[in-house]
Amino acid sequence: MKRMIIVLTSVMVLSGLILAFADTVFQPKIQANQQKALETSLAATFPNAKSPKFTQLPTSKMQLYKGTDASGTLLGYAVEIVTNGYGGPNHLIGGLAPDLKTNAGMSVVSDSETPGMGSRIADQWFRTQFDGLNPLETITYVKNAKPTTGKNQIEAISGATISTRAVLSGLNSSLGEAVSLIKKNTGK
Repeated sequence: MKRMIIVLTSVMVLSGLILAFADTVFQPKIQANQQKALETSLAATFPNAKSPKFTQLPTSKMQLYKGTDASGTLLGYAVEIVTNGYGGPNHLIGGLAPDLKTNAGMSVVSDSETPGMGSRIADQWFRTQFDGLNPLETITYVKNAKPTTGKNQIEAISGATISTRAVLSGLNSSLGEAVSLIKKNTGK
């Protein structure tokens, strides 16, 4: 009995040391991959831009970025959004046009949704529905129908209403606040 306790304790300590070592070794690579995914998603929010560059705006409330193209022309602004969907947290980027009155796009950094269902929030057909909508008005969704023009609506993902609602909740709760913070930060 005493020998079994010593063996189990030794295995547990060794396993803990191996996990701690692996975490230390791979953490820089994990952070680099997360940063690359963020940069890719920021660029995807402004797909027509050539060589976009993003600088983080100084604010403690949320992660805001100012996007410019290679010539320094303002593309717009982006806000990081984390919202809980059906499968867990979804990390999104909401884009705002330079006038701050229009959505410039939406991209997905990572999602925890069911593959083939809720994960369709990352599909282009779903993401592009947000282009041109008013970030200061509530965005709503319709099921099994085309959105009404001028109503700030999108078409929900069939069979994944919870995921659709999660995206809308994140955008609706973040974009208005982002506009206020950007105006305060840039003096617009």
